[in-house]
Amino acid sequence: MPTIRELKKRLKSTETTGQLAGAMRTVATAKYSKVSAAHTAYSPYAAALSELGRGALPEREKQTGVPVYVLLSGNRGLCGGFHHELFAFLSETLKGESEYALVPCGRMAAEYCREKGLPVLREFVSSDVPSFDEAKELAGYLAGIYASGEAVSIDIVYQRFYNMLRQVPEKTRFLPKADESKSEGELLFFPDRETVESELAPLSLAAECCSVLLSSASGAQAATVMAMRSAYDNAEASSRKLNVEINRLRQAAVTSSVIETASDTGND
Repeated sequence: MPTIRELKKRLKSTETTGQLAGAMRTVATAKYSKVSAAHTAYSPYAAALSELGRGALPEREKQTGVPVYVLLSGNRGLCGGFHHELFAFLSETLKGESEYALVPCGRMAAEYCREKGLPVLREFVSSDVPSFDEAKELAGYLAGIYASGEAVSIDIVYQRFYNMLRQVPEKTRFLPKADESKSEGELLFFPDRETVESELAPLSLAAECCSVLLSSASGAQAATVMAMRSAYDNAEASSRKLNVEINRLRQAAVTSSVIETASDTGND
């Protein structure tokens, strides 16, 4: 049976853990609010721009290359099963592939690829609240390896954000699109189609990439909030139980002392 001193040490450790979890929950909640608002506001624009630029995609020099998978993750752990589910989904996706390459985006994704010895073309690290400039850099690189023929196809593997409690691992095709044919006569371009498409293609890909990055980041922050909330609540419950146990031991010690004192008085 543990002593009061041992229980006090355990209580102090539990309270410290609860304080850390509470602080991390507060930080994650603030980041989640920021990235979720950005994702909600940006998604309609990204969808419209992606549709507008569907026919303005990079031309391929050759049709060789390997399938490339872009793995999006968070930059930290402590988010429950968020990354475990993501990496398990990636492993299942790669089972049927004999040759492939990866582009990890996020510190956890990069560490996973290095740990497993997976073939990596280049690593990217985006911020906890991804910016359009970060998405533009990633999209530009992906468009480059697709146009050069280094990648025969590019898929993005990430945790799609639905709400605070639901993030689902998903694979979405980035390049090539289902229909890359250029439509004639549907839109009026000024000054001309070629000039507009030369600017529209990278912007369209960057917008789509930014939307996916924001979705992944929203899911990572939501998972962190829920994990830290659970850790904080568990620490609070454990602290209450330990306090009860400590008080019972103190009461038992006092009762035992009173009984011993009363027994000694009776013997005198």
